[in-house]
Amino acid sequence: MTKSQGFLNYTGPVDYAKINHLLNDLKHSAGFMNLDKVTGNRVYGLVVECLENIVKYSAKPAVGVQHTESSISVARQKGIIVIKAGNTIEADKADKIILQIDEINNLRNNGLKDLFEKQINKLIEQDESGAGLGLILMKLKSGNEIACNIARLEGSFSYLELTISVKVYVT
Repeated sequence: MTKSQGFLNYTGPVDYAKINHLLNDLKHSAGFMNLDKVTGNRVYGLVVECLENIVKYSAKPAVGVQHTESSISVARQKGIIVIKAGNTIEADKADKIILQIDEINNLRNNGLKDLFEKQINKLIEQDESGAGLGLILMKLKSGNEIACNIARLEGSFSYLELTISVKVYVT
């Protein structure tokens, strides 16, 4: 069994007020306060991105339709910080997200930066929101691939869980 030091572990509804509470809990956790500044800033930024994605993209199943609550956890396992974030989404969006993650994971830093710039310009031109920018930022900030797991739920819903790892910066 791998010993881990938890910084944050939450399951339940997430809105912007809850984000503030969760980020405050993260910042004041003993594990987070013991991180160096570089790693702490990366972890904090990734958690913000994950929580905002949960708020923006969570599906709201009808009353009586079984779904899984949103969740986020941050823990240190050896020299790595592991962030897991999950939420219920519409099943048709799950396949699109998997394709985006695969594309992003297959790019190196220069390719990621080019894709980021392309998406920013696309957003400005089309007045869209998102377009995978959060996923691109997650890979850039973490320096690692984004792992994802999708479980099909009742009806037209799926549960998406992202796992992002960050190496602890060594000075």
